[in-house]
Amino acid sequence: MKKGLWLILLLCSLPLVHSAQQSGDDDYVPTAKQAEPAKATSFKDRLVFGGNLGGAIGTYSYFQVNPMVGYKLTDWWVSGVGFNYIYSGSRGYSQHIYGPSVWSRAYMFENILVHTEFEYLTMNFQTPRGDGYTNNAPVWLVGAGYQNSGPVRFGILVLFDLIQDPRSPYSNPIFRVGGLIGF
Repeated sequence: MKKGLWLILLLCSLPLVHSAQQSGDDDYVPTAKQAEPAKATSFKDRLVFGGNLGGAIGTYSYFQVNPMVGYKLTDWWVSGVGFNYIYSGSRGYSQHIYGPSVWSRAYMFENILVHTEFEYLTMNFQTPRGDGYTNNAPVWLVGAGYQNSGPVRFGILVLFDLIQDPRSPYSNPIFRVGGLIGF
């Protein structure tokens, strides 16, 4: 299982190299369409926005919001930053988890992606008597997922925390549902 996680990590951390070979035909003549220089995409057109939402209300309440902004480095590779906030509570106990993240994802096929994300989370825990404590935990998430095609993408990710700090709020595997706008 560790070898599989390292393979996913490697795929997320390194850009894939695409290459093409010319056929070797000496009489190859590019068409006018091929000879035109590619239009440069503006910074604004390369930005993507999105994130994840989750929640439940009842005896145990849970709410998560995870806004993200990214930049399309290529047509298949997007990297960015985000912020994670999680609230959970039950019968007077409450926990607030928050922190920044840096993420990157590569689209291996049109709908299949690999994802890596580093978060540094702060956790504040309160008891009904007002007692509490604060912890910090680094989290390194690596995994894969599926997203639909189009300018608005929704999908699901299956992630694993590679650091597995004892103070981490996550237990493996982690499922996230969310989306990105700007493709």
